[in-house]
Amino acid sequence: MALYSIWNNKARSFLTMLGVIIGIASVATLMAIGEGLKQDVSKTVKDLGSNIVIVLSGDIPIGEGQGMTSMGNPASLISGDILKYQDVEEIRKIEGVEAVSPMAMVPGSFKKDGKVSTPIIAGLEPSIRKIMTGFKLSRGRFIEDTDKDKNVVVVGDKVRKQLFDDREDILGEKIMFDKTEFEIIGQLSPPTSSSLFSSDFETLSAIPFQQAKKFTQNQEKILRIGIKVNDSYKVDDIVPKIKENMLLRHPKEDFTVVTQEDLLGMLNTIVNLLTTAVAAIASISLIVGGIGIMNIMLVSVTERTREIGLRKAVGATSGAILWQFLIEAVAISLLGGTIGILFSFLGTSIVAAKTAIKPEVTLSAILLAAGVCIGVGIIFGLAPAIRAARKDPIEALRYE
Repeated sequence: MALYSIWNNKARSFLTMLGVIIGIASVATLMAIGEGLKQDVSKTVKDLGSNIVIVLSGDIPIGEGQGMTSMGNPASLISGDILKYQDVEEIRKIEGVEAVSPMAMVPGSFKKDGKVSTPIIAGLEPSIRKIMTGFKLSRGRFIEDTDKDKNVVVVGDKVRKQLFDDREDILGEKIMFDKTEFEIIGQLSPPTSSSLFSSDFETLSAIPFQQAKKFTQNQEKILRIGIKVNDSYKVDDIVPKIKENMLLRHPKEDFTVVTQEDLLGMLNTIVNLLTTAVAAIASISLIVGGIGIMNIMLVSVTERTREIGLRKAVGATSGAILWQFLIEAVAISLLGGTIGILFSFLGTSIVAAKTAIKPEVTLSAILLAAGVCIGVGIIFGLAPAIRAARKDPIEALRYE
């Protein structure tokens, strides 16, 4: 009967569903994008390597119940003055540490014959390849210990495209950086899979750490320290030793030691917060859709007053009338939700085709959407259903 009533008023029913359709489509699509981002983050962190520990500038709270508000001065997170090269040397002496490399970021652009490329330029040591196994070379070699006083660079694939167009082999070419000529000794392989974060690796270029100091007023400017723990040791056993070692040179804990699991947890928390916030904003249309359902159901009750009177006259109880209109409201909401889910599949397909994000519509998102639709139908359909159930049969029969 509910479906028959909806079908008899197709245009009105569709317009009633519109708020629910938009709301469910928006929320489901945003949740799918959030899930895709989480998968992307997870893959990116795992691709860095195994048994990785990173020392960050700034005191970042790690663990449950600790939020962004307790982080302290956010500027310390990007400070290049907290971590020192002495920290690198001392951490290298810890038993169980296999490799250590400082990471310094150098602002600037590479230039060649009037063309400009502005990549992520990192000052690194050769040991970084033991730490971050994602560094794959398509040509040439990586930075070696003998290069520390040489102007050499390993460029990412995007730099090659921007400065040399379609040329595949650019080894030995000279490019300018801040009035200094650098020789290309290696080319990093392009990412094997499309990823939102793969563009960062594609633009990454590496120069010797000692050379990076020349472009930062001869200061170390260490942004991060990457550490590889020997496979025969447990990462959780080495982390406290690194903290103790760092505190010997730092009067206060102005640094943070994070593992891959910590990093993944932090990034997932940020993605979850963003997804929840945006989905909450999008869900406002569900409230609008629910109000629309309630208004139309109130109109429907008024239009069908004589029908209600006739049903009651032949024995229908108030409960039966209540369920009749309540089920109709839930049916409208569920149909709207179903159409919304179909639109979300279309939306995620477009996002996947046009961007590097790979959204993933999960079963939990579909079940949540169904639950929300039923809830909206019940909450906003209850008032009209109660109104219909309370009508006096005699008054309803003579209603014109």
